[in-house]
Amino acid sequence: MVLDSKKAYKNLKKKGFEDSKDHSNDHKYLEFHYKGKMILYTKLSHGSKKDLNNYLIKQMATQCKLSKQDFADLVNCPLSAEKYIEKLIEIGEIE
Repeated sequence: MVLDSKKAYKNLKKKGFEDSKDHSNDHKYLEFHYKGKMILYTKLSHGSKKDLNNYLIKQMATQCKLSKQDFADLVNCPLSAEKYIEKLIEIGEIE
């Protein structure tokens, strides 16, 4: 599995992730907030690679509390922000 990193960044922002202001400049950090509280974050490298490989997809999926397939669906848009929140509630990450 390979995902386009620019598309991932853009679509995660559409799903409610926000750029973090509190992390280092060597990566793009995205935070997910729910009801005004920061729930989780993930990071993307500023590197020149256009694609996220299996290893990076797995890391980002873990950070987002999803399976690799669910993370791919979140990035590629079949998984809506609302459904993502439902999944986070189901696994007890948010109430």
